[in-house]
Amino acid sequence: MTKRLAQSEVLPLLALRDLVMFPGVVTSLHVGRPRSLAAVQEALDADRRLVLVAQRQMEMDEPSPADLYDVGVVSKIEVATDESPDRVRVLVAGGLERCRIVEYVQQEPHVAVRVQPFPDAPEEAPTDLRNQVKRLYAAGEDAQARLLLLEALPDSVPLDYVIAFQLSFPVDDKQKLLAEPSPLNRYRMLVPVLQVEGEIVRTSEKIRRDTRGAVTGEDREEYLRDRKKEVEQELTELVGKGSEVEELRERLEEADLPDEARQEAERELARLARMPPGAPEYAVAEDFLDWLLALPWHKSTDAAVDLQRAREVLDRDHYDRADVKERILEYLSVRKLNPAREGALLCFVGAPGVGKTSMGRSIAEATGREFYRVALGGIRDEAEIRGHRRTYLGALPGSVMRALRCIGVNNPVIMLDEIDKLGGGLRGDPAGALLEVLDPEHNRAFVDNYISVAFDLSRVMFIGTANTADTIPPVLLDRLEVIDLPGYTTEEKVAIGRQYLVPKQLEATGLGGEWLEIDEDAVELLVERYTREAGVRNLERQIASVCRKLAREYMGGHCCYRHVDRERVLDLLGPPPYHPERTERAERPGVCPTLAVSPAGAGLLLVEVLRVDGSGKLIVTGRVGEVLRESASLAFGFWKARSRDFGVESSVFANSDFHVHCPGGARPKEGTSAGLPMALALASLLANARLPERTAALGEITLHGRVLPVDRLAERLAAAQRAGIVHVLLPERNRADVEAARDLAPPARLKLTYVSTVEEAVGAVLPAVRMPQPAQHGLT
Repeated sequence: MTKRLAQSEVLPLLALRDLVMFPGVVTSLHVGRPRSLAAVQEALDADRRLVLVAQRQMEMDEPSPADLYDVGVVSKIEVATDESPDRVRVLVAGGLERCRIVEYVQQEPHVAVRVQPFPDAPEEAPTDLRNQVKRLYAAGEDAQARLLLLEALPDSVPLDYVIAFQLSFPVDDKQKLLAEPSPLNRYRMLVPVLQVEGEIVRTSEKIRRDTRGAVTGEDREEYLRDRKKEVEQELTELVGKGSEVEELRERLEEADLPDEARQEAERELARLARMPPGAPEYAVAEDFLDWLLALPWHKSTDAAVDLQRAREVLDRDHYDRADVKERILEYLSVRKLNPAREGALLCFVGAPGVGKTSMGRSIAEATGREFYRVALGGIRDEAEIRGHRRTYLGALPGSVMRALRCIGVNNPVIMLDEIDKLGGGLRGDPAGALLEVLDPEHNRAFVDNYISVAFDLSRVMFIGTANTADTIPPVLLDRLEVIDLPGYTTEEKVAIGRQYLVPKQLEATGLGGEWLEIDEDAVELLVERYTREAGVRNLERQIASVCRKLAREYMGGHCCYRHVDRERVLDLLGPPPYHPERTERAERPGVCPTLAVSPAGAGLLLVEVLRVDGSGKLIVTGRVGEVLRESASLAFGFWKARSRDFGVESSVFANSDFHVHCPGGARPKEGTSAGLPMALALASLLANARLPERTAALGEITLHGRVLPVDRLAERLAAAQRAGIVHVLLPERNRADVEAARDLAPPARLKLTYVSTVEEAVGAVLPAVRMPQPAQHGLT
């Protein structure tokens, strides 16, 4: 329901040609005048409300306040669809109240007016008068459709307004009825209009009956043709219907449509020509033809794969990402060698801000295609993909067909954004509908429920994006080739900030040029202490904040520093909100550093273990996930089973509770790589010996103490370097990964020790702990 109007509000105004809007009415409007388009955009940017007011002269393109009536209706935009760059179709719903214009606030870029509520008088129309209006209305032309409308009309919608909107009589008279405050008088005004309409219908029916009895054969056919021409001429004079039908007919003749689409368009156009303009289905048929003729059935761009150009675009727009770029070039190479081959559907997976959407834009530019982004996050209705059937009020095609109409070609790059956030429910399965769009076996003849004609989607290059592959529906994941975009390291963020973000924000704030510089240390401070993310979105916001403050100082006559360093950033932005973990806190028994990866990137995480008197329970805290909790249970179970082998009395576990904590409770923590650090932290506590300074560990463990590999080593080792770690224990099975990957080469000052078991790890960092003999245990 439209928000109720306050005592006095300022809203954008949309002037209507040859139309008076009434409360409770839903209708479709085609908007093309510049000020009207600006008013629609202003409403969409706010709460979607605007004032609909009829203009006195239909031919006025830019009506002045004197050319507009002073009583209108506050309406809400339900749906807005771009028909062309300078034309939009909006579905508006009238509110349950009228308004009166009391002041014109502005004229450009759109008209804005101050309005006040214009309520009805307290009197009500008698029931017998209301029933008389209902009977007269139901006895008019197209009686069956009118009866259905009356039955479906909610009690909250004023009957007199709806009937007045449906009837054909002059705009001046309709405006008088809208401006009449008395419901009794409005019903009285409708009675003579309905009586005249009923008399015309009865007279026409009598003439037709008499004529049918008097003529036969060719005379009757000639009479019907003449009568049809007379009716069409009258309708053309009254509402200009003929021009609309002729315009659609000309567009159909010029359009390059497939045979099936042309037959459907001709059938619907013939049906539209026979339909009275006031019929409920007239606007539906007109909108359908407009959509059918606007789709790019055979229009495409000259897309060609130029690998050299693709490499240049990717290097220009994205820092590093060598593996990702190489995989994209492989994909484009296959498409160049065999364009007809049904290739894999790419899906970029990564945290927000790591460059998924911009990577899709670069692919579009490199291949000479148009680019369009379709947001799938939160979609629960499969009609958003397949389209609505035209029988529903406000029906529209699905998001893919809307994208094709907007972009104007049939071979764009369409990015399906946030494919992992598709939902399902009572309105069908959007993932199943999307499967039909993406599957090469089906999308050559994709049928949208609204268009109802097969459209070839095989020339479209679809690319998906997701924050995680875990929540992508399995039926879709099976058809996608996932390319992981890991979070940026601190070094990469600093480089991106210096090379891309700082120049961009300096230019945006008017500080561009060579007279101002933000140095590398300042950007590094912003990365480490003012942001916590995998991408660079918040980093760009912080850089923009620094630039705005510098611009404010400069315009205020204060001294604006030419060189911005760490101290200047602290002065401008205040105390940093984030404080990285310090290795000094690990220099005590029962603490082991590890390198954790989160959506905000990799960083140092301390695993702390404390023993208190108790009954052998294990307590795990720090907002840890189920997998991390299981890792703690595995480490605890390993030491309980092997305590005697390491010289620890079993009574220690029987009479004590062990509390495992991962500091930073505000951040969720999950994963298997903390299994070995938890085992070492327990060993350190039991031996009352601290680990060597600046030593960290990584690895998943089994119940028998075998150390399993971990992922995302590049980010973890980079985080170790930033945190000042000098020695890292890694699983032996990660040795090949480190030696093979060029981006995993550790810094010279970082020592890596590879271990296969917990015993080896304990021997490497806690030499004072008594090690069991190999024959005393059997590892699987």
